[in-house]
Amino acid sequence: MKKQLVIASALMLALAGPLVGCGGTNTSAPAAEAETGTTAADDKSSSDFDAVAFYYGTWRGSVETTGETIYGTAGGSEQMIDVILNEDGTAETKPCKNHEDLLTETGTWEASDDKSVTVHLESGDITLETVDSATLRTDDPKQFGIDGFDEMTFVLY
Repeated sequence: MKKQLVIASALMLALAGPLVGCGGTNTSAPAAEAETGTTAADDKSSSDFDAVAFYYGTWRGSVETTGETIYGTAGGSEQMIDVILNEDGTAETKPCKNHEDLLTETGTWEASDDKSVTVHLESGDITLETVDSATLRTDDPKQFGIDGFDEMTFVLY
C-alpha cells in the first residue's frame, strides 16, 4: 500500500512539474513591445491560426422546426444541406435526402481573421459565422435556397 502511494506521489510530481513553468510571466522585452505595439501573445494568436485544420470537413446545415401535434407543440431540427470544405480550398454544397431542390454548387472557401468562413460559389458569396470549434451559423438560409427560416446552424459532421 505504501509503495503504491509513493509511486502515485512521484507520478503526480512528475506530471505537475511542467505546469509550474506556466506561471504567465512575460519574457519579452518591454522596449520591444513599445516599438511594435504588440505582445508575444498577440503575435502568436494571429499567426498560429490554421484555418484549414480548424474548418476542413463536412458541415451539415439544419434549421430548427416547430409544429403542433396531438400532444402540444413539438420541436426539432431538420437536416437540410452539407457544405464540404476541402483541404485544397475548394468547396461544394450537397442537399440532404428529401431536399434535392436546394443549392448544389462548387466553388472555393477561405477563412477570415474574425473567425468566419466565406464560401465563394457560382451564385455568390456566403459567410458563415463561427460559434465554436464545431458549429457555424448563418442568418440568411435563403442563400442556400431555404425559405421561411431565420437561421441555419452547421455542425461538423
